[in-house]
Amino acid sequence: MHLIEVENVSKIYRPRRGPSMLLARGGFVNLFRRRRPEEVRALEDVSFTVDAGEAVGIIGANGSGKSTLLKLLAGVTVPTTGRVAVRGRVASLLELGAGFHPLLTGRENVYLNAGILGMRRHEIDAVFDAIVAFSGIEEFIDNPVNTYSSGMFVRLGFAVAAHTNPDIFLVDEVLSVGDEEFQRKCRQRIGELRGQGKTIVFVSHDLGTVNALCNRVVLLSKGRMMARGTPQATIEYYLRQIGREAGIHTFSSGQTEAVFCHGRVSLFHRQREVTVPTGLRMNVLCMGQWHPSGSADWLIEERGPDGCRARGRMSRLPVTLIWDLRLENDRLRWAIAVECEQDTTTPLINADVLLPTAYTRWTYGESLGDFPDIIPGDQNWTTVVTVDWNCRETAALPGPGSDLPPVLTRLEAHSPYLCLLWSNSDYVMGARALQALAQFPDSDQTLEAGRHELMTLHLDLGQSEATARERAEALKAERTIQIGPVAAQFERGGVSFTYDGKALTHTVHLHTQALIAQMWNMSRDLQWSSVERTGDRLEVSGESSRLPFRQHWEIEAAEGGVAFRVWLEAKEPLEVQEYNVSIGLKPEYARWETCHESGAFPPFDPTVKEWRHLNRSYAPGSYVRARGPALPTIALETANDDLPFRMTAINTGFEQHTRVLQAIYAPEQAQWLHFDPGRHLWFDGFVKIAPDTAPDSTGAPPRE
Repeated sequence: MHLIEVENVSKIYRPRRGPSMLLARGGFVNLFRRRRPEEVRALEDVSFTVDAGEAVGIIGANGSGKSTLLKLLAGVTVPTTGRVAVRGRVASLLELGAGFHPLLTGRENVYLNAGILGMRRHEIDAVFDAIVAFSGIEEFIDNPVNTYSSGMFVRLGFAVAAHTNPDIFLVDEVLSVGDEEFQRKCRQRIGELRGQGKTIVFVSHDLGTVNALCNRVVLLSKGRMMARGTPQATIEYYLRQIGREAGIHTFSSGQTEAVFCHGRVSLFHRQREVTVPTGLRMNVLCMGQWHPSGSADWLIEERGPDGCRARGRMSRLPVTLIWDLRLENDRLRWAIAVECEQDTTTPLINADVLLPTAYTRWTYGESLGDFPDIIPGDQNWTTVVTVDWNCRETAALPGPGSDLPPVLTRLEAHSPYLCLLWSNSDYVMGARALQALAQFPDSDQTLEAGRHELMTLHLDLGQSEATARERAEALKAERTIQIGPVAAQFERGGVSFTYDGKALTHTVHLHTQALIAQMWNMSRDLQWSSVERTGDRLEVSGESSRLPFRQHWEIEAAEGGVAFRVWLEAKEPLEVQEYNVSIGLKPEYARWETCHESGAFPPFDPTVKEWRHLNRSYAPGSYVRARGPALPTIALETANDDLPFRMTAINTGFEQHTRVLQAIYAPEQAQWLHFDPGRHLWFDGFVKIAPDTAPDSTGAPPRE
């Protein structure tokens, strides 16, 4: 048996008669001219059923009849024609403060409201503490509710309705009144009720929540049911309808269609939605609060069959978002700029591309991996890849049997502080999230009044999965120098080495560190530009987000390995306590050697967390090398006698489990190195790799 039956229901609101009607605008004129105010048809011939345990969403534009339909189900009003049958205990949250007496305290209203919903006093006693705890207004529970804010009203109202053990739970858009934390609790509670087999009817404009919580969606348009079916199919139809009716813009090229709707872009390929309902969006962080693009007041400045240009003025910031969207041969170009009316401080701006969980794999630069599953306990977003400031290309690949296209994305950065990042969203949204992040350092967080070009994202939906994989391999090749069996690859502020395809370096690989103001600054923490390649030579620059300096690396093929040069570019006078160039090796390396001494790498001690130097002499030298069984010898060498480096061998802590060869540059006396503004040579040397055919200096074979 169906718990809810709606059969041929219409609801008509007829004009009221009496003095109040005559006092309304045009009342006397209409009376003398014998005009009758028009009827309002809120619903017209609506029919559907809801079974036990179903979660049904009701969506539609403002004035489409959603709230009227919910009031009919709650018994607040009756249909003009047709039949509504509801079986079981109903808990409803339709309007702010409904069922509350303003002069009673919160405690008294809990008992009053729960009693109206059919609970006995002993039942209310059993859940009272849970209701108050969920609402989060314990300290105000004995105050009259007419002293409550709107947020406190909705917290208490939802808490009561959600703990009455209803058979049917009716929820209107009133949940949007609460803050983000409470909305998250509400969504989680609705998910719990759904898991308990309760029947839920949910009205919302939040299509992401509807898609996550509901297994069926009813779409209303001007009182009529326009579509039914899966949430995804109905939401697709709704997006197209509001794109036409509300004057939002729909455009297409090839087999791809895009719908721009008030700060959100939905993408479709071959009539299949590629994005989740939240689509493509932006967020601006200011004064500790997120300001989403969906809250802006948008105006379409230019329309065309293949794109549009739109401006969205943020409602609570002196900032206007400017989007230029163009489709060509299944490729979307999304150019983003911001226009500040006055100086505005923001540490973070992000553009999100939100895709369904049918996408199961990713490429990130030259890397390839699998998305973890999103489970019901995931209440926060989790990152999937380690941030690579040098990565400008990525892709999302669908799982086996999916008819979704691969989404290849390229970032064109107009700011040095941009990066790409893959994340999993929380369970409610259930999305793979590609974020283009503009993370501004403390010294550069103020956007001056005027226009700022931020980024351009290129999304290609017309390529094959093989193309995405080939592109990842091509990116890897662009960053790799091959010298016989030796390969050196730049990645994320480091250089990894392989020999005949087998890895030699480990964890930290080849990198630099500088001790400035008692803090270590690692090359992996710099924001790196794209690699420039000329033959067998790579050039790349990394900028510190905290301190006024850049590093410029030059990596090129040399006899037996690679030449490695590091230049420091100081923007301001810079004081450095010491700096080093280090290379992390696999733990299988067993022995080390410098110009002055040699020894064995000791076993890693599980109780040791810090790095430990193994040599006793710190006199300047020209090399440090390591050997291991069935491994080639690898050496870090200097080439410039004017830079007296001290060569050392190190064991990392147990967790990192890495052998380290290090060249340290530090003054002999207790003074800092001073660098004037300009460019300075920091390191000039080699990493050389050769087969190990000789015994060590003791005549014994290498061993652990």
